[in-house]
Amino acid sequence: MSKSLIEKGWFRTIIIIPAFFFFATIFQLLGIGVSALFSKLEIFDFSLADLETLDNLPAMTIIQYFDLAGIFLLLWIFMKYVDKEPFKNMGFEIKGKRNDIILGTTLGLFMMALGYAILQSLDEIQFSRINYDLSSIIWLLILFIGVSVLEETFVRGYVLKNLLKSFNPIISLVISSALFSLLHFFNPNVNYLALVELFIGGIALGVSYIYTKNLWFPFAFHFSWNFFQVIFGFNVSGLDTYSLIEFEILEPNNLNGGDFGFEGSYLSIIFTLIIIYFLNNYYKKFKIKNPE
Repeated sequence: MSKSLIEKGWFRTIIIIPAFFFFATIFQLLGIGVSALFSKLEIFDFSLADLETLDNLPAMTIIQYFDLAGIFLLLWIFMKYVDKEPFKNMGFEIKGKRNDIILGTTLGLFMMALGYAILQSLDEIQFSRINYDLSSIIWLLILFIGVSVLEETFVRGYVLKNLLKSFNPIISLVISSALFSLLHFFNPNVNYLALVELFIGGIALGVSYIYTKNLWFPFAFHFSWNFFQVIFGFNVSGLDTYSLIEFEILEPNNLNGGDFGFEGSYLSIIFTLIIIYFLNNYYKKFKIKNPE
């Protein structure tokens, strides 16, 4: 393979995508096998039907962390032998990132709380009950940490990082966000509006990386986006699971997101566009204060 070709960021992006799906498949199957073993040992129940929802939180968490281990192994191989850079160069420096973590977590909470309040006021949803289950909340916390770390490290930490070596920031952000959206293409209840919102969400998650080359804001925002979405009763990316707040959707439509969840709604798109505008201005000031 030509040395000059392997040094190009766009080429590294192309060759890692099939490897990503291969490693994800292998390690998810390992996670499914371990979950099935635990089921036989009567540690918890598990069946293949559980893969269609997030109802079986212990099993889905195990599968998620096997997936995370596999993708981290893949990224370590690429960073060491292809990029020839330290693994931490994808954006793991945590010093001075407390404000980024707080900002990301706050934005996710605010977005879902405001979305719930607006839909409730418009009679798009009807409150049913509070369903408090501490163990489910803890499992969701652990699960969505794994989801955010995996997806952000791959899409922003590796793909976007390499695209920035070949293209300008806007093109790099568009391509990486399109990939992020397509990774959810086979999710249950997905539709064109949900894919558009996931693309726009990818832009929001990638803006800070353009300026900081750091993953802690995307980690926090992605985690908070998912976690508080289910806490407030929405499906997350088409998947149903435990929710602290339970409600009924009076009529599924593009305003409330229907069975895909809040991120399949016009309201979510509007919120995310506003967040992109805010983040671009916020991190532009960071870039001015911290020039390379």
